[in-house]
Amino acid sequence: MDLDDDFDYEQDMSEEEESDGDDNFVDMGLETEPSTTQEKHESEEFPYEIFTADQIVQFMVDCIKEVNAVVQIPSTITRILLNHFKWDKEKLMERYYDGDQERLFSEAHVVSPHRKDSSGRPAKKMTRSASAAASQEVTCEICCFGKVAVEMTGLECGHKFCVPCWTDYLTSKIIDEGQGQTISCAAFGCDIYVDDATVMKLVKDRKVKLKYQHLITNSFVECNRLLRWCPAPDCGHAVKVGYFDCRPVTCACGHTF
Repeated sequence: MDLDDDFDYEQDMSEEEESDGDDNFVDMGLETEPSTTQEKHESEEFPYEIFTADQIVQFMVDCIKEVNAVVQIPSTITRILLNHFKWDKEKLMERYYDGDQERLFSEAHVVSPHRKDSSGRPAKKMTRSASAAASQEVTCEICCFGKVAVEMTGLECGHKFCVPCWTDYLTSKIIDEGQGQTISCAAFGCDIYVDDATVMKLVKDRKVKLKYQHLITNSFVECNRLLRWCPAPDCGHAVKVGYFDCRPVTCACGHTF
């Protein structure tokens, strides 16, 4: 299977920007058509399913959609929250509605989407006054070069740097350090995680994007108690069991583990 075809972010990103402009992980290349070739072993005493890599992605997308239909927050934040709870949807829901959402978002290293400004109104990314100052030159604290303010970008934490510095930073984290789920803001001491939409917007190299997508998918499988990659070399399948137990299963490649 050619993963380069299964994870086409670039086309979906352009469509997303033309539609509603709401950056979310689900609408940026992970929405795949459900496959009809998924192998199910329901007649056995220990039921399990065999997933291909693209079916794993679809399963992840479905989990995000299911939770997001209830919590009604940006899908990028939903995915980070789910990962924080090792994709335990019930545990996330319980914490989300326990009355201390600010603490929950803080522990998950994201800025609350319900944050309000000092006037009590929902915070906005850019006001008219900020737009008028966009042509002013500011200094990027990473490269120390003067940049037009509109060329600076950042996260909801408010830290902004120039696009080339962001791109270099994210590329280094993904390729050199193998980070996907836990890339923090480039600002020193800031622990807010970079969301998927920001990564896909700032990273232009397709190989880096694919590496990031592989890291996200791999983390999803490794965090989920009901999922496990087939250990056979170059297999690429994952097995999903109906309940947690130590039983042998046989992959589509014929490997039993």
